[in-house]
Amino acid sequence: MQQQSTWERLAPLTGLIFVAIVVAVFAIGGSTPDQHDTAQQVQAFYGQHHGKHEALAFILALSIPFLVFFVSILRHELRRQGGTGQLANAAFAGGVLAAAGFGILSVVHLSLAVAADSANTIGTTQVLNVLDNNDFLPMVGGLGVLVLAAGWSAVRHGGMPKWLAWVGIVIGVAIFTPAGFVGFLASGLWIAIVSVLLTLARRSAEPAPAA
Repeated sequence: MQQQSTWERLAPLTGLIFVAIVVAVFAIGGSTPDQHDTAQQVQAFYGQHHGKHEALAFILALSIPFLVFFVSILRHELRRQGGTGQLANAAFAGGVLAAAGFGILSVVHLSLAVAADSANTIGTTQVLNVLDNNDFLPMVGGLGVLVLAAGWSAVRHGGMPKWLAWVGIVIGVAIFTPAGFVGFLASGLWIAIVSVLLTLARRSAEPAPAA
């Protein structure tokens, strides 16, 4: 058996890095103006914090390649277990959609922070704030497809513990219900756990060095 490189052994941890970046961005960003706040309130908030939120938008964008690498690795591991690969491909497509959603989120938030830095764009700031509060659908929908399809594939063909696969199915379904926000939070924890387990599985599969 060919020995894996360090990158191949640690590549699944890109999922954990993705989750860590997203959690850090949302935690540091904190509460932002509601979509029903006045233009003056939005301008006042982002005018005071525009530098921080510009930086957070760029940092959130950095999470995108880590997500794409993770879902690519996940598809590979799921397809290795057998089956037609349709569910593995669906999980990958969901991850790509989620990555695009995070890109939209980053662009809109960056535009909002930049526009709020000038009183000449107060109307634009309010419009961008409404969009910023409602541009989560591609991101959340993509994560729902990713977790649901990956869990379903693992239940049928393996690739992760059965309990974790069933949890993925439950989370994926929940994302498309009124409990979607809870499902979104749980999807991040699920991705982190799968990321660690795939890494441990690759390390345990590493052949022992020849005597």
